[in-house]
Amino acid sequence: MVNGEGGERVGPEVSDSVEATILTVCLETKSGTREVGVPLLVHRRCEEPMFSISNAIAYENLMVQAKTSKISPIRDILGPSQWIDVEGRGQEKWCQREGEVLLDMLRQLRQQEIAPDFYIVTPFVVVQDRMREMLRSSGLLDGWVENPFTWVYERVGTVHTVQGREAEAIFFILGAPNAEQRGARGWAGGRPNLLNVAVTRAKEVVYVIGNRALWKSAGVFQSLDKFLL
Repeated sequence: MVNGEGGERVGPEVSDSVEATILTVCLETKSGTREVGVPLLVHRRCEEPMFSISNAIAYENLMVQAKTSKISPIRDILGPSQWIDVEGRGQEKWCQREGEVLLDMLRQLRQQEIAPDFYIVTPFVVVQDRMREMLRSSGLLDGWVENPFTWVYERVGTVHTVQGREAEAIFFILGAPNAEQRGARGWAGGRPNLLNVAVTRAKEVVYVIGNRALWKSAGVFQSLDKFLL
């Protein structure tokens, strides 16, 4: 269990979307053909690029993709998985501009009457708290979800709050927008746990919101930069 900069906890690499399967292969030996069982890690939850990100950072590319493609109303409106590059200053680890960009994306979904089958996750408690406040005060959730107050506590949180859960989409709001916050970004990317949990909650699409130039060199976030548009 890892304690984070913002007080959040993220468990060890999560395997709830992976199952072990034995593949039987035939090998030619001096004494003839022999059948050998080879263990495979079969992944059934995530579409690309979430699968490849997780495979690269947490499973040494040993997983096999077994998910079948499905339609995604959220992806149809907002486009494929991508990193929305936001440059802005912040107070503590919160960046107001990142929150505003996320609200604009959610308004598009609301206007098209798309079901809110998504989680909003972040590495940091302060970003979680400010994002909850922004959503509640915006009025965007009124009439879109049954209970906006309850919804923000169930659907907006640090990465550890979504372990074991899944949704059509994940919005991953990074925070730590200031150049001098290298320590916070380095903590988040120092081990694969946090990023792996975040991206593999998304079955169909993931949207990362934050300063790409600053985050792409933070440990495993190099892989995020590699696989996302």
